[in-house]
Amino acid sequence: MRVCKSRAITTIIIGHVTKEGNIAGPRVLEHMVDTVLYLEGERYFSYRILRGVKNRFGSTNEIGMFEMKEEGMCEITNPSKILISERDDNPSGLCIVSSMEGTRPILVELQALTTQTNFGYAKRTANGIDYNRLALLIAVLEKKAGLMLGMQDVYLNVAGGLKINEPSIDLGIMLATASSFKNIPIPKDMIIMGEVRLNRRS
Repeated sequence: MRVCKSRAITTIIIGHVTKEGNIAGPRVLEHMVDTVLYLEGERYFSYRILRGVKNRFGSTNEIGMFEMKEEGMCEITNPSKILISERDDNPSGLCIVSSMEGTRPILVELQALTTQTNFGYAKRTANGIDYNRLALLIAVLEKKAGLMLGMQDVYLNVAGGLKINEPSIDLGIMLATASSFKNIPIPKDMIIMGEVRLNRRS
């Protein structure tokens, strides 16, 4: 570190991450560097997300999306285009939400499926969002909207393998779940945004 700083040498150190997504081992590596970048992606998708989680000299709110091609990683200028599937039909359980990644709004497709449980305990599965958030929103649907989901397995997926923590997708999660349960499609040209609280919508 002393040599790099004294001679103005840019150095990239690659580290492993744990199953929880944190840098493995002692946190010395994270403390000594100026910037920490996570390269995220699924093995079944060709694109990667570069996310800044630490930056001593700038913002960490931005992300970059890249696609792996023959010539290497190429920038994706319009991420929404690959995160929304092209479809001629309009099945129930799908909706488009807007998520803010830094200063960039990204349109993402949410996919929900509800089905009668075969066991005594209903299963909830969340891919791309926090599981506890899904459970909370299902409880709001049952209490405030009167949807009887107690004996329904609920599966929710963020298309493209993206992980979202944006609160404004709450309403989209609820509407996609209700759409699948009632088997009523949501219009394809509708974008849904809204945070949902336990006692009222905001």
